[in-house]
Order: sequence, then structure tokens, then C-alpha cells
Amino acid sequence: MDAKQLPYILSLLDDESPTVRQALRDQLGQLGDGLKIELARLAVPPDGSQRRLLQNLMEPQARDWLRRVWPAWLAMPDNLEALEKACALVSEYQTGYIFPPDLSILLDELADEYKATHRWPDALSLAGFLFKEKGLKGNQADYFNPLNSDLVYVIKEKRGIPLSLSTVYILVGWRLDLDITGCHFPGHFLARVREAGRDYLVDCFNGGVEVDPKVMASLGDGGPATLAAVLDSPATPRSVVVRMLRNLAKAFEESRKPDDLALIAEMSVRLEQDDLAKAGEQAGAGGLVGQPTFSTGQVVASQRWGFRAVVVDFDLSCKAPEAWRRKKGGGARLDQPWYHLFVDGSDQVAYAPEDSLDLESPPQAVKHPLMEHFFDHYANGKYWRNGKLWPGTQS
Repeated sequence: MDAKQLPYILSLLDDESPTVRQALRDQLGQLGDGLKIELARLAVPPDGSQRRLLQNLMEPQARDWLRRVWPAWLAMPDNLEALEKACALVSEYQTGYIFPPDLSILLDELADEYKATHRWPDALSLAGFLFKEKGLKGNQADYFNPLNSDLVYVIKEKRGIPLSLSTVYILVGWRLDLDITGCHFPGHFLARVREAGRDYLVDCFNGGVEVDPKVMASLGDGGPATLAAVLDSPATPRSVVVRMLRNLAKAFEESRKPDDLALIAEMSVRLEQDDLAKAGEQAGAGGLVGQPTFSTGQVVASQRWGFRAVVVDFDLSCKAPEAWRRKKGGGARLDQPWYHLFVDGSDQVAYAPEDSLDLESPPQAVKHPLMEHFFDHYANGKYWRNGKLWPGTQS
């Protein structure tokens, strides 16, 4: 396609004819990853309405693009650079045509603006700058909007969810050499600060205030928690990405976007498979853990917790944060296989140790909203994975 035709193609974006839309998609698809570059070169760039129409039109290509680049991200080390890269990929996928600015540029601008008025950076004044002066706040009215996990959208529209707001805080703080990490507090992600000889938590969803230990229990979804237990378990950048993908999956399910839900499920599984491979390498070196008894697709039952479920994947040892293990692990051994499970008759994804599970005999059907995205049929006593390729695999 000749890029000179772009102005004419943009004028047709509001045509709702399926034939025209497919023709436009095919024409624009010929430019591949260079489409956004050509759009930036236009003497008259697309307006906001055209950008939104373009984003909607190119959704299939955006999904294909994210599948293609995700394996390269998996190869990155578990650090803040990788966290920022993962967030940038998700932003590019969701709103790359609507908000062209690069995530790193927006984060740099926030850090530079803060430094202009704060000679000696500190975490609490940064929280005040982001969540009071700049107006970033919790999106309580539209909590399950998938765009709440898009950091470019969050910065531009000044609203998000606890995880995305905290991640903006972490990544801007990183540019200022502040020691800010995440904290997987149950049901409400918090930022964890280590500064001036003390550790404390910041609630980015509710104005960037320091969390009073006396009210911490009211933030969680499972009863009291102690400040010490939470502070002892800082979230790794990779675990933040895992939680981001779970939030996106829930948001796409609520929004009834099955194609996007399936993509995020694929990315999550690919991430878990990568973690499993790395855990296997470590186990091979140390010989500390055994091989799993149950395989993907088998139906198991837990007498301890009273549920039935299908095995989706497993870890060779427990990978849950320490705070979660103290609260929900039930004192189970960590050096044994732990299983990711779709719980029958619910939308719950459970994480359980091998010694709490038994193979169901005879196995019965499992009903869960994500089953169709992972399995395509049941035969010979187990569910079988669908034929869709995961990112990074070859046909």
C-alpha cells in the first residue's frame, strides 16, 4: 500500500460496512508495524475520533502483534525495566492508536516536573505530587474498565485501579532513585516504601496517603493482617505483571470481550510456563522438589477445602508471596508441587498444594468461565488443551 493513500483511508473509517472495514484493515495491515510511523508523518494527523475508530478497526492486528512480541519480554530479567516494558506493551496493544506518546516519555515527564520543584526527592512528597497535584485517582465509577490497566491511559485520563496507580508511582520513583516497590496486600495492591530507616505502605488508589496500620485489615478481603507480615513480602516486578494480567482477564470477562480474554489467558499461561521452566532448572541444580502427580486437564478434589477443580498448570514449589502463604497456605509444605486450578461452579482460580488434592474417580464435568479458552474437549479421563498455539511456539 502507498502511504500517500492514508488521508483517503482515514476518511472512510466511519463506514460501518463489514466489506469496507475488512478492505481498510487489509490495506492498513500492509504497512505492518510502520503504520504508526506513517500516521505520525501526515501533515494533518488523525483527530481523536479517527484514532478511536482506527484502534477499533485494528484490534485483530494488535492482538497478533502482542502475541508476537510477548516471548521477547519473557526473556528479560525480573527487574523494573522489565515491568515498565510489560506495561508499555499492554498500553500499545490497548490504546496505541489513541495515545501515541511512549509510556517511558510520559514517566520521564512526570519525574522531571516533580524534580523541578523538589530538590530532595522523597516518597511521600512524590505521592502528593502524583495523587493530589497531578490528580491521579482511583476509578471507582468504572473499576472494571480494561483501560484501567493501561498506564498511558491512566496518566492521560488521571484514573486507574490500585495496581496501575501504584505502578506509575513505582516507575516514577525509580527515576528518582527512591526505594518503592509493590505489596500484594489481599484484595488491594499497595506501594511499599523503604526510606529514612523505616518501611511503610502508601495507598495510591485513595489519594497516595500513608496507610495507618490500624486500618490495614479493612483493606483486605480475608481478615486481619499485620503490617510486619506484609512489609516482609515486597512484590517482585514479574509478580506485578502476573497480577496485571489477572486484572485484565477479569476486566475483559466483565466487558464480554472473549478474543481479548483469550489473548490475556494465553499470555498468562506463557508466563507461568516460563516461570515453571526456570523453576525446573533451579530444581535440577538443587534436587529439592519432586515431579507433579497430576497433569494438566485432570480433575481433582480437595477434601481440605471442599472443592472440585481441573488442573490448569503447576509449579514445582510454591511461588505465592509470603503474606499469601501465611494467610491462605494452611501451613502446607512449600517444597512440593502446587497447582493452578479452575474451581468448579465458580469463577475462582485456586492455588493448592499437592498433598491437599486427590484424583477424582470417576471424574465429572467442571464448569468454569475460562474452560473454553484452555481446553477444547474431554476424553480418556481428562480435559485436553485446545489446539491454539501459545505465544512463542511454532506450528
